[in-house]
Amino acid sequence: MAPSEAVFERRLRRAYEWSRLRRALIEFVPIVILVLAALVFGGRVSTVVVVGPLLFALGVVALWRGRELGRGVLPGALAGGAALLLVLCANRMGHYCTGESCLSWCIPACIAGGLLGGAYVGALGMRQRRGAGYWLSASAITLLVGALGCSCVGYSGMIGLALGYGVLAAGPAVATAFRLRRGR
Repeated sequence: MAPSEAVFERRLRRAYEWSRLRRALIEFVPIVILVLAALVFGGRVSTVVVVGPLLFALGVVALWRGRELGRGVLPGALAGGAALLLVLCANRMGHYCTGESCLSWCIPACIAGGLLGGAYVGALGMRQRRGAGYWLSASAITLLVGALGCSCVGYSGMIGLALGYGVLAAGPAVATAFRLRRGR
């Protein structure tokens, strides 16, 4: 290969990668709406300020890399968005009080959001026979989007989200790992 061909090939590759990165940035911009909703309606600004940019960077990188990583972004955003919506609604409902005890709706909403997210990501991953990249990106994005809302009750809300998610997503993820290991 002549030097001019090698230079031309590098330029083409660089232009191709920059194009993919720009497209990933544009495709993931709607997540900014979720981050802003969590910032306005959520409980802890400090968590949103940390989790929001991390979520955006992870989503853009997954979309830019594409393949299985990219295929997990939309399901993860939808599953996490459902958890976020549940928690933001619960945050506005206040407390349920009976006699001497009061219960915040936030922690049950975090657990329920995790269960819903795990069920959705797990069912979709099993039905579409997704690989490890899908499970990694979908799980990370689901948990980060859900954490935007679950931070209103502190770490206990985020732990509830993760446990709820893990209960229903772990089984299909492990089944997929065994299926891939056996080559089916």
